[in-house]
Amino acid sequence: MLGALHRGRVRQEWLYEPPLPTRELIAGAAGVRARAALDGGDPMEAMRIHMRDIVRVPGGLVDAMFAAPQMRAALSPYAAAQIAEDEAIDALGVGIDRFATLGTPTSLIEGELSPAHLRERLADLAAVLPDARVVTLAGQGHAAHITAPGALADSIRDTAARVLRP
Repeated sequence: MLGALHRGRVRQEWLYEPPLPTRELIAGAAGVRARAALDGGDPMEAMRIHMRDIVRVPGGLVDAMFAAPQMRAALSPYAAAQIAEDEAIDALGVGIDRFATLGTPTSLIEGELSPAHLRERLADLAAVLPDARVVTLAGQGHAAHITAPGALADSIRDTAARVLRP
């Protein structure tokens, strides 16, 4: 989440595909399996479970990603934090009514090619927030911050120009 401050208060916020348990837990049973793998000393299996069963990246793509030694080396140090984050999100419980009283203008950013479950969660949040705007990044998926950081930054900059005028 990004937010713009004005005189000590948040005046606008931007959320890029926020992983919220709108209709079901984010990790659920897969999170329990990932925690067991991590606690058993296998951070790569924990990350495989996270990518395949929580993020829902197709299994063949996950296998290909984890076949690369540089990918395993890059992801291994983040496994404990990622599993803890999944658990913290699930601890929120299912539902989004708690966000209905947030009056801060919010831009909800999604990738056009992102997995359906992420776009569904974003739409659920947009429906309950009193001042939400959905921005779709054409041709992008869940990793636009890596594949198209300029497009993501432009979407934030465009909203900021409209909302944060003096």
